Amino acid sequence: MVSNRFIRTAAVFFVIGVFLGIYMGITKDFRFTHVHAHVNLLGWVALGLCGLIYGVHPQLQQGWWPQVHYWFHTLGLVSFMGGFAWGTVTGVFAFMPVAVGASMVAVGVAVFALNVCLRLGAGVAHEAR
Repeated sequence: MVSNRFIRTAAVFFVIGVFLGIYMGITKDFRFTHVHAHVNLLGWVALGLCGLIYGVHPQLQQGWWPQVHYWFHTLGLVSFMGGFAWGTVTGVFAFMPVAVGASMVAVGVAVFALNVCLRLGAGVAHEAR
């Protein structure tokens, strides 16, 4: 099920975010705060909530919508945060991975929103028959 993939991936981002936070606290090196925040919000929270929404409304899991959402959101977040981290370590802003990754996340989120707005009501009406 697509919902399970979203939830599993969210759990992986949760672990990454928590361990990054622990690392920053232990070393008192908070240069990666923006990476930590984005991994937790866009990875753990957003993907987890989307997985729960897909699970509660199975009609949203049908077709290509959730696949596009998942891959754009997940791969985009990895590119986005990789670019942020690279820039923090090297001092050279990694424009392409950040711009492409952020755009991919935005496309994934837009596909999710369209899926919900266009298909949620249709599924409810179908279930009522």
